[in-house]
Amino acid sequence: MISTGRDALRGDNRSSSTPEQLCTPPAEELAECIQAALARALLDLRTKRGWSVYDLEQRSGVSRSTLSRIERAVTSPTVTVLARVCWAYGHSVASLVAEAEGTDPSDPRDTDSAQL
Repeated sequence: MISTGRDALRGDNRSSSTPEQLCTPPAEELAECIQAALARALLDLRTKRGWSVYDLEQRSGVSRSTLSRIERAVTSPTVTVLARVCWAYGHSVASLVAEAEGTDPSDPRDTDSAQL
């Protein structure tokens, strides 16, 4: 039997799984999927404009190495870096994240985006 709540946090769980192990995989998978989708979306925005990484660096103030790591999904951008890149494209952070999540922030029927 798997304990929940305070018992699990105190370590009274008799299962071999820790609470972190029980919660981490789905959240980790979701984060990796969103990171990969953001990377693809950012790369698509740059290539559609015909910009080099150098061009985007000049427009956003974010270093080429950081931009490259983000576009390859090697690292996740901070909100500040993501905002600077989005502003360079004239794109909102909210719409880019919604696109990566597969939601439409302007669609009132999309309950997840309505909470943003």
